[in-house]
Amino acid sequence: MAAVEEARRASDPSPVKRYFQTLLQGRLWWWLPLVVWTLLVGASLRYQTDAIRRHSFELSQSSAREIFNLVVLVRRWNANHGGVYVPVTEKFQPNPYLKVPWRDVVTQDGRPLTLVNPAFMTRLVGELAEQKDGIRLHITSLKPLRPANAADASETRALESFAAGGKERTWIEADGKGGQLFRYMAPLWVEKPCLQCHAEQGYKIGDLRGGISVSFSEDRTMALEAARIRQTVILHGAVYLLVVALGWWLLEQLRWRMQHLNQQVVAMRSAMEHVLRDEKMASLGRMVAGFAHEVNTPIGVALGALSNSDVTLARIDALLAAEEVSEEDLRRELGLLKSGADMAQANLVRAANLIQSFKRTSVDQTSDAKRVYDMKELLQDVLYMLHNYLKRLPITVHTECPRQLRIDGWPGQMQQLLTNLVINSLTHGFPDDRQAGEIRIVVTLATPERVRIDYSDTGQGMTPEVRSHVFESFYTTRRDSGGSGLGLSICQDIVEHRLQGSIVCESEPGAGTRFIVEFPATVVGTVLP
Repeated sequence: MAAVEEARRASDPSPVKRYFQTLLQGRLWWWLPLVVWTLLVGASLRYQTDAIRRHSFELSQSSAREIFNLVVLVRRWNANHGGVYVPVTEKFQPNPYLKVPWRDVVTQDGRPLTLVNPAFMTRLVGELAEQKDGIRLHITSLKPLRPANAADASETRALESFAAGGKERTWIEADGKGGQLFRYMAPLWVEKPCLQCHAEQGYKIGDLRGGISVSFSEDRTMALEAARIRQTVILHGAVYLLVVALGWWLLEQLRWRMQHLNQQVVAMRSAMEHVLRDEKMASLGRMVAGFAHEVNTPIGVALGALSNSDVTLARIDALLAAEEVSEEDLRRELGLLKSGADMAQANLVRAANLIQSFKRTSVDQTSDAKRVYDMKELLQDVLYMLHNYLKRLPITVHTECPRQLRIDGWPGQMQQLLTNLVINSLTHGFPDDRQAGEIRIVVTLATPERVRIDYSDTGQGMTPEVRSHVFESFYTTRRDSGGSGLGLSICQDIVEHRLQGSIVCESEPGAGTRFIVEFPATVVGTVLP
């Protein structure tokens, strides 16, 4: 019955489970996770490509900054030493914009030397760097001494930002040859050695003298960047397609398994209904057999009494036909006639009660309809139907139930529950027909809207191992005696699924067995103690 109960739960899924079943069975819904996955992969690709571009830019910026810092260090060294003298050659002539008396000197051996100041050295280093590595260094200012040092539009904006407190400026622009040029610029501030050449321009220590821009081609960096982006796109595309293909395949497998499981659920639910119906019919068959035996006795007694009345009437007729009738004989015969009529009436009333009880029980168990029923009357009906089993055993049954405890529910389910509990006690609790014992059924209201049934017997009880399996389907310790292992499993199914309640078993070897059943109920009318 565990598998059967699982089939019941599967056939009545929760809203969440029903949603996933709908998602699996309808391929149209599969596009929803696909869209979500596409958005996630797209977001990841966007983040990765932005990170690659940002890294490439930062790498170029770091390189340009290092070049600038190196040039500034060389300039500072030159300025701190008052400049550097180098020989004058045909290709290297004195700086015409350096106007200091000591610009040109002659060595003792007659070789002419000229002074290279920081600005001239920066220009010379820049020319060499541009020839060798394509790196252009441009020292510039808003007030240049050398016209070639005039700032272009981009450098002018950078110098203006430095004057406003900016520390450095980086940008990329077209190089005019179809490529991209990376440009970096940082400010130069007036220091004490700078005043030797620029004091006449009105500069003071700490003023913005100008700046040095570092420019180099960004084409190689951008080519590497494009290659990395291409690899990232290929990797994301491969992962995207792999997950889509694998996910779609898994969804197809789950869909097939779900359809197969649904078919199995339908089959198991059908099997469950057959099992429950067979068990109900078996219970009804036992009830019919017991009823036939029970109703046969009072009807037989009534028939006997009526037959005896015919004989008595014949004797009365004979007495009346005689010439003389003894009053005493006539009264005796009339007394016998009345006794027979009373006996017949009493047994016919008993048979009528049995038939009425059987009618209620059989209709309730076969139709499984919901109606208002009297709990005390239902208990009596169940014991009536089981009287044929109980009367052969030295077992007494005690019941306690409030009067007029009328419940709007399923009497057939309750009759099945109580019948199975009693039959279970007779079969397993008192296997020896000569063993005396007692069964108690106490019905109370745990709360105004909750009924409690305390069922107990004084039978042989159960071991902990048996008790742990007592509600499992087809588990029985009396299979050799015809036990099906469904009685208590059906009880649990009735209580938990139909009555929405709980059932607990308490038992110890030699100490009997107790079942505590609680379930919510709609109580109709006033309950009397």
